[in-house]
Amino acid sequence: MARKRLEGTQLGSWEDVDQALHKIGVIDRELAVLEAGQNARIDAVKKETKEAAQPLQEKKSGIELAVKDYCEANRAEFVKTKSKQLTFGEVGFRLSTSILIKKVAETLQALKDLQYFTCIRTKEEPDKESMKSLTDEVLAEVGASRKTVNTFGYTLDVEKIREAS
Repeated sequence: MARKRLEGTQLGSWEDVDQALHKIGVIDRELAVLEAGQNARIDAVKKETKEAAQPLQEKKSGIELAVKDYCEANRAEFVKTKSKQLTFGEVGFRLSTSILIKKVAETLQALKDLQYFTCIRTKEEPDKESMKSLTDEVLAEVGASRKTVNTFGYTLDVEKIREAS
C-alpha cells in the first residue's frame, strides 16, 4: 500500500499510534465498500442508459444514412457549391485528406533516411530520474536543483487489520 503523509499528531504512545493505524485500515475498508457500491450503481445507470439510447442511436443512424444517400444521389447540385443550406441545417461534401501508415517503424526510418526531420514528431523533456545522478553544481548549471525532504508516512498491515476486525 502507498505511504500516506500526515502533519501534526496528538497521540500519546506507540499503542495509540498502532490503534490509529487500525482505525485507518477499518475506515479504508468501509470506504472501499462504499466506493464499490457507488461503482455498481454507476455501472447499472450506464447500462440502463446505453440500452435506452440504442434504439435512438439506430434510428439516428438510419436517418443519417438516408440523408447521405439522398445527397449522393443528387450530387450534381453540389458541383458549384460544396454545401446546401436548408431550414434545419446544412448538408455538403468536403474534401478530406489523411495519411495512412502501414508500418510506423519502417515509415519513421524512411523519413529519417531521407532526412525529412520536419515530418517526425519528437517530444523532449528532462528525465528527472537520471538527473538525480548529477551533482548539485551541474544541476545548478542547467537551471535545476535538488530538494531532499524527510517526510513521514505509514503503511497498513491490511491482513492483521482484517483479522482484528
